[in-house]
Amino acid sequence: MLTIAALMAATAAGCAGGWPAADDPSSPVESATVTTVEPPDAALASSPVIAQAQRSVAKIHGIAPSCQKMLDGSGVVFAPNRVMSSAHGVAGATDITVSVDGGDYSATVVFYDPDADIAILDVPGLQAPALSFAEGMAPSGTDALILGYPGGGPFVATPARIREVIELSGPDIYRTKTVHREVYVVRGGVRQGGSGGPLIDLDGRILGVAFGAGVEDPDSSFVLTAKQLFGMAVSANGSEPVSTGECVS
Repeated sequence: MLTIAALMAATAAGCAGGWPAADDPSSPVESATVTTVEPPDAALASSPVIAQAQRSVAKIHGIAPSCQKMLDGSGVVFAPNRVMSSAHGVAGATDITVSVDGGDYSATVVFYDPDADIAILDVPGLQAPALSFAEGMAPSGTDALILGYPGGGPFVATPARIREVIELSGPDIYRTKTVHREVYVVRGGVRQGGSGGPLIDLDGRILGVAFGAGVEDPDSSFVLTAKQLFGMAVSANGSEPVSTGECVS
């Protein structure tokens, strides 16, 4: 069996920091077992749903002048003029560009939650189609795809398989407190710069948003569930900018 403690020695993909090691006495990680599943189906890399969903997957580039960093991440269009991504991927950023479906757009952060590690961007004039959120929870063994732009490079679709849904205890993105998230533990890796990208089912619906990858088991990833994300999506209906906090060290 794979342990959550091993998985939770994890780096938030796309930033230099990470989770405390499982044997760190300050770590809030709880040791437990997670479900073992078969490897992802490699044939999914050529699934026809990828070409359709790719039009809704964004490459996000930000500049954080306070720490002199350039930030790269991924995101997903979930509503008109709205892109969801990871909070750590835009932390401290004041100048953000979203590239999606062949266009480049200036974006403003209108929702920023460092506890859940989610940011929502307002992207005026966005022409890309939106993906819808899946209803209900995907059971263990479900085939899925992780989509994104790891390393700020080209689009990548990674076959994945749902292990299970858990309530995960761990630090917020600034490591200032312990938070609880409802997440899928997924077999299928998220590489640096790929966090914020969607996990989709084979009908192209958003199962969740990736935010971290395992260190001891880099083939496992953490994905915030659509159930947890939907409330944030509904509440972020304004266009006023919000603070993106400090850079993530």
